[in-house]
Amino acid sequence: MWLKLLLLGSVILIVAHSTFATPLGQMVLQSGDNPLPLANPHAETSGIGITTEKVLFYDLDDIQYFTPYHHPSHTFHTTIPLALGERFTPLVVIPITKPFEGIVTVQHLQPLVESYLREDDVLTRSFFGTVLLHPEDGIVNYNIEVSALVYLMREMDTKTLLLDERLSINLPAPGIGLPSLNIKTIPPHSLKDGIAGPFIARSSSGRDDNDHIELFPVYRLYTDYYRTFASGIYPLNDGKGAYKVLGKVDKEGNQMIPVPSRLYAKGSNKPLAGERAGVKDIYDIKGIPTSAGSRTYLAWRGEVNATASAIRKLEAEGAVIVGKAKTVAQMLNVCHDNPNSPFSPRGDLYQSYGSSSSGSSCALAAYDWLDFTVGSDTGGSVRGPAAVAGLYGNKPSQGLISLDGVVPLLKWTDTAGILTRSPSKFKKVLDVWYEDSQANRRHNHLPKTLLVPSDDFPGMPDNIRSIVMKTLQDIERTLGMRVEMINQTANHPHKHPDTGGFMTVDMFSQTMYAWQWKYLAEKIVQWYKSENGGRFPPVGTKFQDRWREYEDHPWTDEDFDKMKERQEKTAEWFNGMIGRDEETCSSNIYVDPFPLDTLPVYREEKLNNISESFMPRRRNPLFAYAPASISGAPEYVVPIGQVPFKSLVSGVEEMHPLSMSFIAYPGCDSMLLDFIDKLGKAGILNETKTGRTAF
Repeated sequence: MWLKLLLLGSVILIVAHSTFATPLGQMVLQSGDNPLPLANPHAETSGIGITTEKVLFYDLDDIQYFTPYHHPSHTFHTTIPLALGERFTPLVVIPITKPFEGIVTVQHLQPLVESYLREDDVLTRSFFGTVLLHPEDGIVNYNIEVSALVYLMREMDTKTLLLDERLSINLPAPGIGLPSLNIKTIPPHSLKDGIAGPFIARSSSGRDDNDHIELFPVYRLYTDYYRTFASGIYPLNDGKGAYKVLGKVDKEGNQMIPVPSRLYAKGSNKPLAGERAGVKDIYDIKGIPTSAGSRTYLAWRGEVNATASAIRKLEAEGAVIVGKAKTVAQMLNVCHDNPNSPFSPRGDLYQSYGSSSSGSSCALAAYDWLDFTVGSDTGGSVRGPAAVAGLYGNKPSQGLISLDGVVPLLKWTDTAGILTRSPSKFKKVLDVWYEDSQANRRHNHLPKTLLVPSDDFPGMPDNIRSIVMKTLQDIERTLGMRVEMINQTANHPHKHPDTGGFMTVDMFSQTMYAWQWKYLAEKIVQWYKSENGGRFPPVGTKFQDRWREYEDHPWTDEDFDKMKERQEKTAEWFNGMIGRDEETCSSNIYVDPFPLDTLPVYREEKLNNISESFMPRRRNPLFAYAPASISGAPEYVVPIGQVPFKSLVSGVEEMHPLSMSFIAYPGCDSMLLDFIDKLGKAGILNETKTGRTAF
């Protein structure tokens, strides 16, 4: 143990560092990397009045790790001293299933170990210095052949073996042992069946002279190179559902994200066990500040004491929350070229994902270690980033899941959606997330008709049209559906919306700003003025202009009622076009290719002003994403291919994802998920990859 003295102002901070030997060398633990103010109620107080976190940062096999030891993941007791050596010891737990032959040999153990190393990006050989073997299925009294232990010693450099008493070593002859392997037994059922993976063990002797063993979780630290996360977070395992911000960055100032072992999910029957998720920073998570992309909101909001029910649902089903994804200020797209905005990993690395779920989409398109992300969608905030990034993303039917604990934008149309890279995971997560909703209608089979607007097909480039048409033809052939082209220019009912009583996109936007001012922003502005000598808060000019307008001329209840009437009339027309059916839920599925007149879209407006888009202008009079937002219908975005473009940034030909969306009657989300899942199983839709290209 050595002590490091740091002079902080007028006090001396003592930071303790423990160094101990592992089978593969020294492991350096830095205990208390992040000193906290003494007033912090969650901190552990030292004898000199300085507080330190109960956390360990360490390197093994040139990989950075993190272990919090506030509360152990598992504990057990033994009357036999285990002599683990030092206070903290890397250890791997391996549950053993009884083979059909009745004895565990190297032929059983080696493939199991290799599968662990292959499946898990957290586990490395360094954890095999100490191995704990225990039965997986509760069956007692079966043997382990010496060959299995020799494999651990020679191939994995195991020095210490902790063996559940239900397992016994089958020695070839009496008196023959394994002198270079320190074997200790632990009481039966010390650990629950199925527990597996790397841990940090701490051993201490109690008053009863028993060894008390605590196992703490291991997190691998990944660097957020694309700056997609507001913070990396981890659970305290305090039984109260609280989380804590990791607060660690690399040398370049990039956030580090703590990712737990995938092996911790083994033995769990929860449908989302081990699925790693990032959550948009508008959802409350207990113990973690919610900023909504705004310093002003962060200061006004204060401490978060409860987790949003939508996130609790994911946790209850086994999902693992690893961080809060960035969002633009107050969830509105106010600036593409902000250096703090997430960076896209696609193409020239300078494309914009625009909408407020951009952090969620950039992270998923960038990192293999992330399984899905949570966003929100009011006017396209999941759908737009999903389409640009080549991901699966959705705006569900309005009211499908509770939004308590979520920063609102417009309650009439706010929804919670996700992003994934594969159609199967898309269905897996959403089936679980929405399963309890009474708004999710039943269906017996799929609709027979795809409604496809024909307005923009004449202006489509040949390479894009061929991808779109091939996708539609594959759906027709595989699922027996029929494509019906409709001319929305002729079908559009409101050439004069002011007299027709329909809601336009501009009206929708005005309503969104007015609602947010009345039910959220006004409180924030009044608070800020009271705390800062009457000053208006430092928000973007787009907010300033809108908020000052509604501060001077606030909408009345009558104004909102009129807009609500327009919304309902527009919804009646659009949903009537799709139709309701008792057998198929939705009479038709409406198909809309992504608006090509907006692509490519760069981070800087200057580049967008001189960039040549894939298509001159959108001829379909229905603005992309607006119909589903206004009508409350579900819209699900899927990637269907990629096309080349000459980048104004890289100067070379890059690839850009191409997407389309499927819209159904409100409440028909389950049907859309079945539809997309069938397309995935048929190979019409495919999993996308991370990095510069989606395919």
